[in-house]
Parts: sequence; C-alpha cells; structure tokens
Amino acid sequence: MHDACAKIVLLCGVLLACTDAVAAQQSEPPLYIYNVNIVPMDREHILHNSALLVEDGQITAIGATGSVVVPDGTVEIDGQGDFIIPGLWDMHVHLMPDPEDPDNFAYTLETFVRQGVTSIRVMWGWPELLDWKQRIVSGGVMGPRLVVGGPIIEGEPPPELAAVIPVDGKVLVKDSIEGALEVAAEAAIGYDFIKVYNNIPADAYKGIMAESRVQGLAVDGHVPFDVGLEGALTEGQRSLTEGQRSIEHLRGYVWHLVPEDAENQPGRDLRSRTLAWSSADLSKIEELARWTLSSGVWNCPTMAVRMLWAPQEDIDAYLASDEGQLLMPVEREYFTNRTKIPWLSNFSEEDFRAAYLGLAVQDSLVRALAGVGARLLAGTDTNPLGYVLHRELRELVMAGLTPFQALEAATANPADFLGLTDGSGTVAVGSRADLVLIEGNPLVDIGATSRIAGVVKQGRWLEPN
Repeated sequence: MHDACAKIVLLCGVLLACTDAVAAQQSEPPLYIYNVNIVPMDREHILHNSALLVEDGQITAIGATGSVVVPDGTVEIDGQGDFIIPGLWDMHVHLMPDPEDPDNFAYTLETFVRQGVTSIRVMWGWPELLDWKQRIVSGGVMGPRLVVGGPIIEGEPPPELAAVIPVDGKVLVKDSIEGALEVAAEAAIGYDFIKVYNNIPADAYKGIMAESRVQGLAVDGHVPFDVGLEGALTEGQRSLTEGQRSIEHLRGYVWHLVPEDAENQPGRDLRSRTLAWSSADLSKIEELARWTLSSGVWNCPTMAVRMLWAPQEDIDAYLASDEGQLLMPVEREYFTNRTKIPWLSNFSEEDFRAAYLGLAVQDSLVRALAGVGARLLAGTDTNPLGYVLHRELRELVMAGLTPFQALEAATANPADFLGLTDGSGTVAVGSRADLVLIEGNPLVDIGATSRIAGVVKQGRWLEPN
C-alpha cells in the first residue's frame, strides 16, 4: 500500500474536537480529495481525474481536478490516481459484548471503519449497544453507523433437536400474544427492527407482524418453518414496512427446490437443510427468483459464513491465509473445533464435504435473484469483523454477479433497503461523506476494495493502519 494519499496539506488552524454530533462534524476542517477516479454507484460508470470537496460531513462539490474552489483551511489529499467508492455496509453482523473490556469493543468498532465498513446492520442487539450507537453519533467513539435489531425472537425447538438448536439468549414465544408483547417491548427500548428465527409458531409470527405494523418496525431474519417461504414472501408483498423485509442466508428456499423423492430432505436442523441443497431441482430456481422479485423481499445471502462447513483442507488453508491470521483465538477455535458448535455438532467430516457440494446450487439461486432484478444485500455473519466483508464481495462475484452488482449490494442497495435519504451509498453532491479510497478499479477487480489507501468517516480523513 502506498503512502496513503500522503500529501496532506493543512492550510490553516487546528480546531478542537467536540463530542456532540453537530460540533463533531464542524470540528473537522473542509476536506479536498483530488486526482481520483470516482465510482458514484448511481449507475455503472466512473468519473475519471476528478476531485471532491467535503464540508461539515457532506460532499459539497464534485468536479474535474483543479475545477473545484477550495476554501481556506482545507485539508488536501492527493489521491494519486486511486478510486473513491462510497463507504461500505456489512448488512449481517453479530457483535460480541464484552462489558469487562469496553476498550476492546471500541477497538472492534474502529476496525470496521479502518476497513472501509462505515455502516453495519446488527442482527442481534442488546440494550447497551444502543448506548454505543449514540456515542458513535456524538463523536465520542470512532465506529460505523449502527442499525440495531433487537434480541432474536424464536420458538421452542423440537425436544429431540435441543442439542443442535441452541436458544440461549433468544426470546422464546409460543403464540400471537407473546409475539406481539415482545415486539412492543423491543420498540419501547428503541431497536431499529425486529429479527425473527426458525422455530416461531405460525400464530406467533402473525402476532409479531401485526404488532410490528403498529410500532412501525420492519421485520428481518430467517423464514420460520411453520410459515414457509410462501408466508414470508406474502408478507413482503404487503409493503416493505408492513411485512418481512429481508431473508437471511437464503432461508426457506431449499424446501421448494428439493423433490419429495430426494434422498436428502430438509428438516429443522442445519445439517439436514445444508445437505439437502445438493438435491435441488435447478429448473425451479428462476420461478422462485421471480416470485421473490414480485414480493419485494430482499435477500442477504451471507456467503462468507459458509467457510464454517468447508472441507478440512479448505479450513486449514483459510486459517493460514492473511484473513485467517486476523482471527482472535476464540474465533479460530470456531474453525478448528467446529463440532463443538451446537448447530454443527451433528455434522461429520463426510457431511462437511457433502454440504460443500450444495454451495453451487446456492450460487445459482443468488445469480438468478440478481438476474431477474430481485434485490441483494452484502452481509457476512462471521469474523474477522470488518475484514471479511471484502471476501463476501469476492464470493458474490465468484457466484456470478458482476463487480458492480456486488459493490452495489454493499453501498447503494443497503441505503435503498433502509430508506435513507442522506445520499448514503453513493458519491454525489449532497451525499453523506462516508467514503473509501482504494488502490484499483473495483468494477474490474472487486478485490480492490480491500486495498485501502484511506477512509473518510462523516468528513474525517483517516489514514490506513
């Protein structure tokens, strides 16, 4: 990595940092980045040899290098011909609370930003995380913008599968009243959306949906077995604010793809559902993709997490890779002792090999969804946090998406999904100034997103580590 757009010229003064949101933005001097190629992400094109001006956390001017008027007191960055993209979103994140070591948690949050991930959707929240969210907004902590879901809402799993379907920390509901009460409680705490899980009874799901409409909260998550894909997509057809908004991990589709006479049938445990993918009838995929498009429901495939059920030799190679070396010891334990994870505990090594064969079918589904125009989000569901999103983007391209489609799933699509109106996900005049400077054209090589030369977080320039 070259010396990070190293020409930084502070033309005058140093302003004191403030902790409230407005003052935090105003404490940063204007920022001028020139000699760059801008990837706006409003459509597939590049603004070559360009420059942009950031003031008070917002892009206020874009033009050819040398054409933008630069105010006194501006920080100037020579982009050296690199590429500017919008700040990236990881739309499926699980954060591990560590009340005994808040400094380490603050470091984790900053790591996202340093890796160009300036916003995240947290899929299993807790009340203290909402405090961290406010600290980030106020400028007291460097971290990504947080969109936080409440505790996972689940139903009681079948007793015979209790060992492989853990419920620790989840909120269990059994009927529509309990489902509605939990949604009301999460709304009162201030969560941004509701997350549903696999074993919720159909009646409880109806209560969750009804109360979510009352509270104005979206519902994201898995497809409950008792509801099925047809129920989730039907709810989505009502509207994105009145039905299930997203499906995570392609849940629910396998039940519609596997013939009734196939040897491997999907069940309530992850093992059976994972093995069943290799028995899918590929001729049904396009119909499911078009059904998804008509419903308006989004998908977050979380392709990177599939490494957890790779054959052992692939696991060994991953742990030896640059990304694998970044895993903390507890995270490495996940990969080295996979069968100690409850939901993987009934897999054999032969199962892992067989499961990996079904990934090509999942890739075909993702490719079909993109092909018909159904909307996709980039999310990881795994560690190392921040770094792994770049692998998710590569996985999407390997599945058959174009680099633009993959990048769109981590920029413009999340902003559209969340209904944001601050220009997030694009590089345009008036857009929120969350930006990443990268070495290489991501529309040619999606791997360029990981070659970070600098990050702008709400107008603040950050050197790479």
